[in-house]
Amino acid sequence: MIDLNRQINQNTLSHAYIFESANEEYNLDYALNFAKKIFENKGVFVDNDLNPDLYIIDKGKDIIDIQSIRTLLKDTALKPSNNIIKIYIIHNSHNMRTEGFNAMLKTLEELKNYNIVIFTTKNKDLLLPTIKSRCQIIRLDADENENKIDISKLAEILAEVYRGNISQFYQNKAFFEIYKSEADIMFDGLIDVFDIVLKEKYTYNQDNTDLNVKKLSAMHLDHIEEVINLLYTIKIGLKNNINYDLAIEEVIFSIYKGGMN
Repeated sequence: MIDLNRQINQNTLSHAYIFESANEEYNLDYALNFAKKIFENKGVFVDNDLNPDLYIIDKGKDIIDIQSIRTLLKDTALKPSNNIIKIYIIHNSHNMRTEGFNAMLKTLEELKNYNIVIFTTKNKDLLLPTIKSRCQIIRLDADENENKIDISKLAEILAEVYRGNISQFYQNKAFFEIYKSEADIMFDGLIDVFDIVLKEKYTYNQDNTDLNVKKLSAMHLDHIEEVINLLYTIKIGLKNNINYDLAIEEVIFSIYKGGMN
């Protein structure tokens, strides 16, 4: 792995980084620690929580809206309070939509000398190639966060639905009912499944990939993106108490119809 401490000490830092591992919490902690080391090397000794020159976008697993990106981009034009360095961390950057990535792209091409941007992600292949090409990619050695849902079973049900066996959903209705009072867990699980499917599609059938993920990766890319966008839209709607059962059925039938095309 690239020696980041050497880059700090030798003042050879890049203006943009991607920190990637399956453990989202570790990614953020690593980025925050990296930022702190940079500031201290520049003689800026301020706790991260109080540092006006450390700008963080952290929406958890939610979508990163375009307004948050535009606000960050406006800030990059402002000189740092310390007159030396300003660092931006976009956590779980794979949750940006295309318009956010496009807005970031222009800024990455025109960063000031005092700007550093750090993207964290569980899968760099979910970022636009044009973004990746302008960043140093750092693969971190960290285990995946423990899922609160049986991802393998969920993928099995979805794969059968995609193959036209809609009855598998109704036979496993109890599995979805378990999470009715914790809808976020279910929809985070669904998003995780399709993130894995995307990774499988980009890495061309790795031998150790779950068979059901392989089946789902037969989906057309546009259909996968359509399902992912639907899942994020529903996640936002959960805050407004949308009907859980209807939301699940909408996702299931979207997958089913895609398999029929």
